Amino acid sequence: MTGVAQVPAQLIAKRGRRSVLAQIAATGILAGATGHGLANTPTRKRIFIVSSYDRGYIWSQSTQKGVNAAMRKYGYLDNDQQAAQLVRDDMVESSRAVIRKEWMNSKRKDSRTDLATATTRIMGALTAFKPDLVLLGDDNAARYIGAQLLDTRTPVVFWGINGLPLKYGLVESMDAPGRNITGVWQSGYHKESLDLLKRLVPKAKTFAILACDSESSRPNVKMIEQLAQRGELPMQLVDRVLTNSLDEFKTRALELSKRVDAFVVLNHDTLRDAKGNHVDMLDVGRWYLTNIKIPEASHEDQFVMEGMLLTANDSGFNQGHLAFEMAFNILERGLNPARMAVRTPERGPYLVNRNRAKALGIKLDEALYLIDEVIETSLALRR
Repeated sequence: MTGVAQVPAQLIAKRGRRSVLAQIAATGILAGATGHGLANTPTRKRIFIVSSYDRGYIWSQSTQKGVNAAMRKYGYLDNDQQAAQLVRDDMVESSRAVIRKEWMNSKRKDSRTDLATATTRIMGALTAFKPDLVLLGDDNAARYIGAQLLDTRTPVVFWGINGLPLKYGLVESMDAPGRNITGVWQSGYHKESLDLLKRLVPKAKTFAILACDSESSRPNVKMIEQLAQRGELPMQLVDRVLTNSLDEFKTRALELSKRVDAFVVLNHDTLRDAKGNHVDMLDVGRWYLTNIKIPEASHEDQFVMEGMLLTANDSGFNQGHLAFEMAFNILERGLNPARMAVRTPERGPYLVNRNRAKALGIKLDEALYLIDEVIETSLALRR
């Protein structure tokens, strides 16, 4: 591998979204990140992990738990202490692996310049590390870091992509990726979540979508709209909110709560206040849970842990675990990513938040047979 040239942030800021990757590639990163190649891998495998988000993000914690559990299962971590060290230090050496992790922090820093800067920084670290395999967590890591590694000798496995991997040009097809990149697609269990809500609240007939306008939210909104158009949902979709303005999010949520029976609350982690400052997801959640008095479904366990009512969980743990299972098959069994179909893990448990149910007057005692797990905490309300 070669060194990494720096991308002028001023130049990147003047260009459109499509030009970000082109500018980064022009620095020589793409040519330099060719990887070790499996033929010359050392005894201890070198694994480089990139997360789109930050250490405090609940979803990132769930996916890392899944990755760590799989690495323990397959002997890439020797003990739980090493798993804890990786979480704490973003670096660990075991008897079978040297593992490093980097963060893009793209929930808080999502401008074109921010994304380009993060990509340059991470590719520099990756180039110096000389990985045998790269794991990419969620859309921005797959989109920006994956693009730099496409068609190199470094095998790549992603997890948590909400949009189809085809959209990012990472694979030629879902069944036969055709290149050095494959992974785990996050399809979402939106119908199942709404089915559960309907069974808990039979009178609910209409719903609206609340979401920030992010790389993660937009594909989920489209999937729900498509399910509604096909008549596959138990309630009628009335409206949607897709915005990064906190004021608009609040205004529309209050207005819609008087018109619909329920919400589907998707990601709300890229909202900004009137001064342009990023607003933490849990702060948004605290406002929502305090002011909105109708039930909601979500698509991931992190939102039920935050305090939302329920989900048919598209489990972050399952995403990370399955991604490393695929990585193991590449590293130890010699499977070719080009021939490994993109996969979707099984649905996680049906989760319901007891605190939210109580606040909404929903009695769970007679409905426990519908629920796999009752969540007793509401992280947003602790603030």
